[in-house]
Amino acid sequence: MNKMNKKHRFVLGFSIVSVLLIYLAFTSGVIANQYEVSEAVAAKQNLTDKIINVNGSLVIGTDKWDSLNRTLTFKMTDGIATIDVIYIGDKPNIPPDYTDIQVVATGQFDNDVFKSYKMLTKCPSEYEGAEKVSK
Repeated sequence: MNKMNKKHRFVLGFSIVSVLLIYLAFTSGVIANQYEVSEAVAAKQNLTDKIINVNGSLVIGTDKWDSLNRTLTFKMTDGIATIDVIYIGDKPNIPPDYTDIQVVATGQFDNDVFKSYKMLTKCPSEYEGAEKVSK
């Protein structure tokens, strides 16, 4: 009987910790809705004041870095729709001779502009060589 009590207490404690971690993730914005650019544009009216993640590709030649204000402006597309993005923060890793950079921007719409406070980039060409070597 004593073993069952220990097991029940462990399950109860684990459940409480799990619920708290999920609550913290939601309230801190760690878990945000994911949208492709065209999905975000289509749902923009319903996303007012909501923080979301938008996935797409940086449109070649549209990126402009303002080092004084730590601001990057660029266009992002998924091949169907395109949005203007203003990112404020540390300069992301964008090679000068890029041909395709995948972007995940976290932020919210302000009219027709997506204002981002967090941005992740991935340049597929940087990883092609590593894939070929490992095969």
